[in-house]
Amino acid sequence: MKEQAEIFKALGDPVRLEIIKLLLGKELCVCDIMSAFKVSQPTISHHLKVLKYAGLVNDRREGKWIYYSLNPEAFTQVSALLQEFAAKSVIKERGRTCE
Repeated sequence: MKEQAEIFKALGDPVRLEIIKLLLGKELCVCDIMSAFKVSQPTISHHLKVLKYAGLVNDRREGKWIYYSLNPEAFTQVSALLQEFAAKSVIKERGRTCE
């Protein structure tokens, strides 16, 4: 559960959610990502570091550039967890009643 908690923590920031939306179906370098925001390069790099630590993004170096892409396995894991929660959230029986 600790890994999933890190994922949800990483997804809890609006800038990081926007970065994920930018990366849908493509690979981008920091400068491409930075151009979509009004924040500094170190700020974007920090957000990418958090996303990478949580396992949500992959990176690869090409020369002096680092390209970022989404890690589909992480999103499959989150989806499965949410589906499990949704399936088990329906009350089928009443627990112990308070006295």
